Amino acid sequence: MALFDSGSQTATSIDELRELMRYALSGAVNLAITTRVEIDFGRDRDDGRRAEMMHHIAMIPVIGTVARWDQSRFDGADVLVARHHQSLLAEVKGIVFPGLTPESGKYANKLADLDHLVGHKLAGRDIFVTDDGGLLRRYQQLRDSVGILVMSPAEALRFVDAHHARHQQKFLEPAGNDEAYRDRRLRGTVTFDYSNNDHRFSVGEGLYLFETRWSKASNHSIHAYRDEPSVESIALARGAVEISEIRDASAYDFSSRTRSPNIGQVIVWRNVNGLFAATKILAIKDDGRGDERDELSFEFVILPDGSADFSARS
Repeated sequence: MALFDSGSQTATSIDELRELMRYALSGAVNLAITTRVEIDFGRDRDDGRRAEMMHHIAMIPVIGTVARWDQSRFDGADVLVARHHQSLLAEVKGIVFPGLTPESGKYANKLADLDHLVGHKLAGRDIFVTDDGGLLRRYQQLRDSVGILVMSPAEALRFVDAHHARHQQKFLEPAGNDEAYRDRRLRGTVTFDYSNNDHRFSVGEGLYLFETRWSKASNHSIHAYRDEPSVESIALARGAVEISEIRDASAYDFSSRTRSPNIGQVIVWRNVNGLFAATKILAIKDDGRGDERDELSFEFVILPDGSADFSARS
């Protein structure tokens, strides 16, 4: 209402709402309203303003909530109330409007607020955006009890701005400039002394850069790390003996800072641009176990298109 009736003296958060709408129109976020918004607008006694509002909201996707007589349509998005709907509605009501009865002041508006929240939860949405101070004050209860994350337009915009900034692709440069410890190709085989260059070897370049980091374990195993600025996470591709056997790199466990592959095993790397690379350990030398130097050989493949399937690229 605030966005589409910005001339109103009570309109709030206009700039923030416009920015959120801009994100939605660009496809960066998915913005929706519940069927109760139409009911809210329908109460406007100004025929011209009501018609203009209804025209505007027709552009926004609509999600359903619990069905109510005299409000829901048989061909609409609302759902008939089952037992779990009743439980959710009662829990939200107990948090937001305990003691609410038909005799309560602004009963219809408060009932619509409940339906907005329940519709949001039923649709599995991420953030419920509102300027309602009563709902915002119950942020923690709604989050911890029913899993509804409530934010003001300003808070939601900061959240989306930060998320957008984190996921903008970055042109990356390795920390060192020694070409002896860098291979700019998207695939290949490299051999280097892993005790030099601060244990780093870079593959790819620009958006596709991966700064791999290693340290000594033995002559049949080595430690790999996600410590470099270009690398977001790493995983051991358990069960894969060839890079081409990896069909979904995102399915592996990326929860640890370090992994220790043996010869023949594969490490999956995800860089800060969300791209994947895979390295298969081919050979390891350890100067503490009879070898003349520390040396690592690995095969690598980088997926430049943002996919996670190495089967067609290796």
